[in-house]
Amino acid sequence: MPQLPFAQTLRATSWRDLAGLGLASLFPVSIVKVFAPDAVKPFLRSAGLAIPLLLMMAKDLAHAPDAWQRLRGAHAARASWHARVAALLPPELVGMLKLDRLLWIGCWQRLRRQPAPGPLPDGVALGYLERGAYDTATALVFVSLLLELPVHVLLLNLFVKDPNQLALLHTLGAAAVLYTLAWVLGDRWHIGAGRHVMTDEELHLRVGARVDGVLPLSAIARLETVDAPLPAWRRRHGVARRDTLLVTPFDQPNCVLVLADDARVDILHWQVKRRLPRHVFLYLDRPELLATRLCRRLTA
Repeated sequence: MPQLPFAQTLRATSWRDLAGLGLASLFPVSIVKVFAPDAVKPFLRSAGLAIPLLLMMAKDLAHAPDAWQRLRGAHAARASWHARVAALLPPELVGMLKLDRLLWIGCWQRLRRQPAPGPLPDGVALGYLERGAYDTATALVFVSLLLELPVHVLLLNLFVKDPNQLALLHTLGAAAVLYTLAWVLGDRWHIGAGRHVMTDEELHLRVGARVDGVLPLSAIARLETVDAPLPAWRRRHGVARRDTLLVTPFDQPNCVLVLADDARVDILHWQVKRRLPRHVFLYLDRPELLATRLCRRLTA
């Protein structure tokens, strides 16, 4: 059955980008509401809140054939009832719930000083923490959150007079800070030593709980240097965003793996199984090490 162009656009747009568009739509609506007559302002307020929800609903409906196919597969496999319910949900939502659970487990393990899980195989270690800014960014998040708590308390006490509302806002603010700290600690525990590993036949990609997969070296056509911000690089090379995947904990990528035309490789990305696109962007402390190894293999 042919799909409408709008449905195709919704399917091609990621949930993260769609959520950004929904939040961005609140800004023009708020500007219009300032200059609108008083009689129209309640309608504009409701419309501003409804636009992001309508976009999410439209994308969910655009993926309805995929959900039906997943449900049929779960039914054929005699899966449990909760697996069938999960089949109806967007995979990105299910993946985010899995990621949230893993990060909380990682936070607990980090506090217990347990070693990171899942050791990688022996091979050439391709690190991304030694020269990267991930650990610096993690420290800045901790400092920012610790500074935010007293500022948050002072500002609320100045502008909110209702004691019940003030207590609720203090509770929500403290919960948000603790939640963020838990995610940062959990992510750091899962990343561990911070490296990919290259063996004689495969490149094992891992960025904590966010990325995990095995890329056969035979599927790599070449390695290129990334010497510009990612949007500028895509425009220069005429590469669409949907044809790229970013595999880095924090830093801007400094190299890109260009896969062969016939490469069919699936990895776990944000706890969702997805097919690798043609361009896989990496940040490595020593990208020349990967380039040398790949060059030797291609010329062998």
